[in-house]
Amino acid sequence: MRPDGLADRMLVFDASSQRWATTEGPPTPREHLGVAALGGRLYVVGGRTGGIGSNLAAVESFDPRHGTWDALPDMPTGRGGIAAAAASNGFVLAVGGEAETTFDEAEALDVSAGRWLTLPPMPTARHGLGAAAIASVVYVVAGGTEPGYSFSSANEAIDLGSL
Repeated sequence: MRPDGLADRMLVFDASSQRWATTEGPPTPREHLGVAALGGRLYVVGGRTGGIGSNLAAVESFDPRHGTWDALPDMPTGRGGIAAAAASNGFVLAVGGEAETTFDEAEALDVSAGRWLTLPPMPTARHGLGAAAIASVVYVVAGGTEPGYSFSSANEAIDLGSL
């Protein structure tokens, strides 16, 4: 762990040996990030380095087979408190977040083209939300509608099938 409290290492569990091992963490240490798995890789998006004024647009992917990290194009909108999910058609979706306000942004990384697409905003701006995909539909659930401690019962879905 770094002096600022951000982790620069990652623990990896090996199911066959039933042991944890330490490996390099993302090149950009952060918290309040989003992460998604696609095609055998992890995609780490956004986050912050401490407090809502330190949001990041950084995106990196991890190849667990080789233990390597790659920098990818930054998100159009830097933010922390976001959620991410990977759709079956090769897109990683980043949604929500917070700074002085909450974000309704929805942006999708076309992994094969290495570029971000800006999607129509979510109906409910929020942070601290969850996201998961079934095929090309990403379900975005809960989260807070105001910065800091807040909550909502918002449940929305974004179909990335037509991208």
